[in-house]
Amino acid sequence: MDFAEYQHRLEKKYGEPIEQIMRTVYIDKDYGPATGAQELGIPRQVFMHFVHEFNLKPDKLQRL
Repeated sequence: MDFAEYQHRLEKKYGEPIEQIMRTVYIDKDYGPATGAQELGIPRQVFMHFVHEFNLKPDKLQRL
Protein backbone atom coordinates (compact mmCIF):
# COMPACT_ATOMS: atom_id res chain seq x y z
CA MET A 1 0.00 0.00 0.00
CA ASP A 2 1.25 3.50 -0.71
CA PHE A 3 0.72 6.62 1.40
CA ALA A 4 -2.33 7.74 -0.60
CA GLU A 5 -4.01 4.38 0.02
CA TYR A 6 -3.36 4.61 3.77
CA GLN A 7 -4.67 8.17 3.72
CA HIS A 8 -7.85 7.15 1.90
CA ARG A 9 -8.42 4.20 4.25
CA LEU A 10 -7.98 6.32 7.40
CA GLU A 11 -10.14 9.17 6.12
CA LYS A 12 -12.90 6.70 5.26
CA LYS A 13 -12.63 4.96 8.65
CA TYR A 14 -12.58 8.13 10.78
CA GLY A 15 -14.64 10.44 8.56
CA GLU A 16 -12.09 13.26 8.88
CA PRO A 17 -9.21 14.62 6.79
CA ILE A 18 -5.90 12.88 7.46
CA GLU A 19 -4.35 16.03 8.93
CA GLN A 20 -7.07 16.20 11.60
CA ILE A 21 -6.71 12.50 12.38
CA MET A 22 -2.96 12.94 12.82
CA ARG A 23 -3.38 16.05 15.00
CA THR A 24 -5.82 14.19 17.24
CA VAL A 25 -3.56 11.17 17.71
CA TYR A 26 -0.10 12.78 17.68
CA ILE A 27 -0.80 16.09 19.42
CA ASP A 28 -4.10 15.92 21.33
CA LYS A 29 -3.65 12.36 22.64
CA ASP A 30 0.14 12.91 22.83
CA TYR A 31 0.94 9.51 21.33
CA GLY A 32 4.42 8.82 20.03
CA PRO A 33 5.07 7.28 16.62
CA ALA A 34 4.86 3.62 17.70
CA THR A 35 1.74 4.03 19.84
CA GLY A 36 0.06 6.33 17.32
CA ALA A 37 0.75 3.93 14.47
CA GLN A 38 -0.63 1.05 16.52
CA GLU A 39 -3.75 3.08 17.40
CA LEU A 40 -4.40 3.79 13.72
CA GLY A 41 -3.43 0.33 12.51
CA ILE A 42 -0.70 1.58 10.17
CA PRO A 43 3.08 1.04 9.99
CA ARG A 44 5.24 3.43 12.03
CA GLN A 45 6.98 4.74 8.89
CA VAL A 46 3.59 5.71 7.41
CA PHE A 47 2.69 7.50 10.65
CA MET A 48 5.97 9.43 10.53
CA HIS A 49 5.42 10.29 6.86
CA PHE A 50 2.18 12.05 7.78
CA VAL A 51 3.80 13.76 10.80
CA HIS A 52 6.44 15.22 8.45
CA GLU A 53 3.99 15.96 5.64
CA PHE A 54 1.87 18.16 7.91
CA ASN A 55 4.84 19.51 9.91
CA LEU A 56 3.27 18.43 13.21
CA LYS A 57 6.45 18.09 15.27
CA PRO A 58 6.80 21.84 16.05
CA ASP A 59 3.15 21.95 17.16
CA LYS A 60 3.70 18.97 19.46
CA LEU A 61 6.85 20.51 20.95
CA GLN A 62 5.00 23.77 21.68
CA ARG A 63 2.55 21.88 23.87
CA LEU A 64 5.30 20.61 26.21
